[in-house]
Parts: sequence; structure tokens; C-alpha cells
Amino acid sequence: MQRVSFVALYDEYCLGVRYMSSVLREAGHQSHIIIFKGVEYISPMEVPPPDKQEEGGYYSMCTYATPTEVDLLLCALREQDPHLVGISFTSISFGLAKFLTKKIQEDLKTPVIWGGVDSTMNANENIQFTDMLCMGEGEYPIRNLVNAMDRGEDADHIPSVWVNKGGSVIRNPSQKLEQNLDNYPFPDFELENKTVILNDSICDSPFPPKSHLYSNFIIMATRGCPFTCTYCCSGHDDVMYKGDRFLRRRSVENVIAELKYRVQTWPWDIERIEFYDDVLPLNKRWIAEFSPNYATEIALPFFGYTHPNVGDPENLRLLQEAGLNYLIMGIQSGSQRTLRKYYDRRHPKEGTIRTVQNILDAGAKVLVDFIGYNPLELEEDNIETLDLIADLPKPSGIIKINPMAFYDNYKIFHIAHQEGIVDQLERPKGVHALQAKPNPLFVFWEYIHTLAHFEGFTKKNIMGFVNDQYLRENPSMLEEITTRLYMATYQDGNPVVNKDQYIQQLRWRAAQAEENSVYRAYRKIRSLVA
Repeated sequence: MQRVSFVALYDEYCLGVRYMSSVLREAGHQSHIIIFKGVEYISPMEVPPPDKQEEGGYYSMCTYATPTEVDLLLCALREQDPHLVGISFTSISFGLAKFLTKKIQEDLKTPVIWGGVDSTMNANENIQFTDMLCMGEGEYPIRNLVNAMDRGEDADHIPSVWVNKGGSVIRNPSQKLEQNLDNYPFPDFELENKTVILNDSICDSPFPPKSHLYSNFIIMATRGCPFTCTYCCSGHDDVMYKGDRFLRRRSVENVIAELKYRVQTWPWDIERIEFYDDVLPLNKRWIAEFSPNYATEIALPFFGYTHPNVGDPENLRLLQEAGLNYLIMGIQSGSQRTLRKYYDRRHPKEGTIRTVQNILDAGAKVLVDFIGYNPLELEEDNIETLDLIADLPKPSGIIKINPMAFYDNYKIFHIAHQEGIVDQLERPKGVHALQAKPNPLFVFWEYIHTLAHFEGFTKKNIMGFVNDQYLRENPSMLEEITTRLYMATYQDGNPVVNKDQYIQQLRWRAAQAEENSVYRAYRKIRSLVA
């Protein structure tokens, strides 16, 4: 029996790690998952300023580790005494992964294996900083590797595992993808053998304290994506898994079984299910089977992610009847030039508007997001995006204008070089991506686009802002207006919850409480005492 400790950097979701942990346990090994901070803490605002940064720690653009947190990690690993340490991270934490790996290798003398999309896309570079690296999906490769270690066998020929032997790299061919996802055990969301390191402290806990995963349970019904967006890791599956069918779906029975198990065993009240699929309302036959089963067996509100080209009214109706609360749709740009030339997306304005309307007609909410801070976009592209946002059916909230990240070796990364805009980009420390250099014009367009989704703002009256040169150079006024509108319109500024609807819900709950027999008895006693 082997002991494996997984370290997930800034990612309490870590579905890949959780699946690998379950596969190892099923094979008779021990596993422990260490959550090194969480998604909520990825922010430049969280990183201590230079005068507060301690010697012996690591500090990058939006991830960091203090010397105390490094020591806590090393102490935890020494106590767990693993035969193998797995580090899972995204491109934002590449530098942190390098830093922690060196510390682990020096302190524990334990082999370290890296995994995740960043290591798959940048394998030739990443393997230089670790003992081993897992290419692509890791369930079977990690099981085969650990089984070989348990037998005392040479682990140099495990499919999908690259091995660094003192600078000489063994690049093994990729493992074929599992086509029947039901063959995997449920991901490891068990409460035992979980540790969180955060804010110079360590505790046995499944998630960081601010994580919404205590009340939102996440599940993935499909792997892969039918679309090939240039800026997204899912858009590179056809390259990563050439010759394999990468778009795969679990059976309805398997999905419902996992959800039933979690609802029955979860120690906290589950308020909502989060489907982590790239695109949720996709297969008509699957949805027709799923919806009545979910409504009967689970009956919890749920949400997921969708695409402007996926808006079949019947599918949406079935999902809403099952409990669909809202969908998050990545529109990314209103510019047809940008979508086609740079993003490899094909969704005309009319189709996008129709999909949004279909979601609303089905009785669900829709939240949209866009990509900004992109030097590839011109003035006319931004105006076309403004035009689309102003014409979107309401209510539809904008969740975020995401700054474009030109991830290393993604298609969009090569497009940036081909288009000659690299001089307008910079590489943050420790990040495997380029981003736009600061420019007030990017901030200006972020808030212009965000304003356009509020009731009362039309393209015509917003064009007054667009043509104001002072606002272009000093967009802080637009930022303040937008922030105030978010706080006035949405509960706690979160576009998921409209403030008016929240107040109506509180009133309904108060009315329900007033009908409660205990509350009526309390009022009667109170009146007698008074």
C-alpha cells in the first residue's frame, strides 16, 4: 500500500485531484488532499504589498505563500509521510508550484509529480522543475504509477507519465481516454483526510472558510467541449487527445446516484447543485431522461454553464422544470470580427439574443460574461459589443468582464504573436500567460460595457460617455457609478441575486413564519406579558 499526498494550489474544486484520490483508494492505497488556499483568494488585493512580504516566502501577481505557510505544508507532508506528492495547479500558480516543489524535494526527498492543464500544455518546460509530470487526464496514469511503485517496479514506462531523470526526460506516450465515465468512482469529497492551509494557519477541513462549496455541491456530468475556443483549455482537447473521443457523458443513473449519496451524507444543508460541465443543456435525449429523475430524486435548484449556440427551448423547459435556477453564458465579445478571427466562435448577434430570450422564457435567469483588456480588439469591436449588450433581453446580469489571458501555447497565444501585439503585453511573475499592459482605455471599456446591461441605459445615452475624452483617460468615475449600481441592484453586489427578488423572498419567509404555530403562540404570550 502506497501513501500519496495531493496538494491543490488555490483550487478547492480540484475535481481532477478528487477523482485521482478516489481511484487510488479504490486500488487499496491511501491518499490525502491538501488545499493550499482557495479560488476566493486569487487576487492581487490578497497578496501582501512589497513592504509586508517576508523573506523565505513566495509572492507573485495574485498567488503567494508566506514562510509560515510553507513550513505548515512541509510539516503536514512530513506527518503524512507520503511515498509520492502530487501538485495540481493552473497557469496562474506556475511560479508557486516551482517554489513549493523545490522545498518539498529538499526537505522530504520525496518524488513529486505535477498535473493539470498547465503541465499538459507546457510539458517540455514544466518537466524541468519536477520529478514526474502527468499528461492529460490522470486517473489511470496515477493508479498505474502508484501500483508500480507498490510492486517495487520501474515506473519509467507508465503511459501519460513523463519522468525527469537528472535532466534526461522520458516522454511516455499518452494513455487512451476512458470512454465510459461510469467506470470511475465518485470524486473524493469525503470529509476525512482533507487539510486546508490558509492565512498562516492549518486545519482539518474540506474547504477554505469562505468557500461556497459548503452549500453548493459541484458535479461534472460530461468531460470535453464541442467548441474549440482559442483562449480556453477545452479548445485544445483535439490536439491533446488526437484520435480519442474526448466529449464523453456519464449516464443519468450514475449522476443521480452521486447526487443522492452526497445529499444523504453531506453534513451541511446543500442549497444548490453546480454543474461544472463546459456546456450544460446539450444532449436532448440525455436531458429528457435526466430532468424527471432529478426533479423526483434530488429536487434542488441547480445552475450550469452554456454557450450562445445552445438554447433549444424544449431542453431549457425540461431543465427548468427539473430545478434549473440560472445559466452562465460566455458571450466573450459582440464583435463578429473578434469572434471569428481571434476566438474561433460562430454565434451571430441575432442567435445570441434568441438564446438569452429562450432562457428567460423558460423561467430561468441568465448571467453573461465577456472578455476585455484585449489589444486585438479595435474601437469598432468595442462599440459592437456595446450594441449587443444594450440589446440583450432583460433581466440579464453581467457576471464579469474578464481580462484576456494569453496562456502559453494556447492558440490565442500564437495569434498574439502572429498579429504583432506582444509589445503591448506583459508577463506577470510566476504566471504562464501574457496579459495586456495597464491602459485606462481597457478600464473605460470594461465599465462602459457593464453599464449597458442595467435598465435605463441605452446605447444612445451611453454613447455620450463613449465620446467623452476625459472619461476615456480617467475612467474612475464610471467605475464608481457601476459599483454603486451593482450594490443598489443586486444583493451584496452579486448579480446572481436581484435585490428586489431577495427582498420579496425575505417577505415571503416572514409571512410563512407568521403562519407558524410556534410564532403565533409566541405573539400571544408576548401580548399577555405586555
